[in-house]
Amino acid sequence: HHGHEHPHEFASANRDHFNETAHEYDDRPHALELARRLGQAIRKTYPSLLDEDSTAMMDFACGTGLISRELCPYVRSIVGVDISPGMVEQFNLRASNQGLAPGEMQAVCVELKGSTNELNGQKFDVIVCALAYHHFSSIEDTTRIISTFLKPGGSLLVADIMKSTLHGEIFPDGGHIVAHQHGFDEEELRRVF
Repeated sequence: HHGHEHPHEFASANRDHFNETAHEYDDRPHALELARRLGQAIRKTYPSLLDEDSTAMMDFACGTGLISRELCPYVRSIVGVDISPGMVEQFNLRASNQGLAPGEMQAVCVELKGSTNELNGQKFDVIVCALAYHHFSSIEDTTRIISTFLKPGGSLLVADIMKSTLHGEIFPDGGHIVAHQHGFDEEELRRVF
């Protein structure tokens, strides 16, 4: 495994960067627009996964909750997870400002390891991870860890930029891929818009 950064150092560099930018994160108009389009794409492509009476969702690497706020009306509850205390604080501040109870939408600051009893043993119907995969030191490790939080037959939805467009520029057609992993045996990639 030479050439791999230590996940912990990688995580901690990310945490520092996002802590510094948390308060301005939502002020970028393209971020809001992107979250809106992504939320629409998920609802249009996977309507059967979202049920406002029953769907328990995790927003992994949730940041300030842009995608959570788009999807919140369509699911029963959302738990945001992020390693940045600054992001989690913004997420929860915005949720409570919108009058949402913690049981409906709340973020926790934790680095998930996939061990038992994390998140009090909660399991989720859907886990969404938007625009964060390119930050992870190991996609395989991250996917394996967050998949342990899915209920049987649950779905992991991953949306990310298709090539390295750092500093948040979006390439002209705004193309994003949603990967839908269902019950761990089939993986489809769809161009959603």
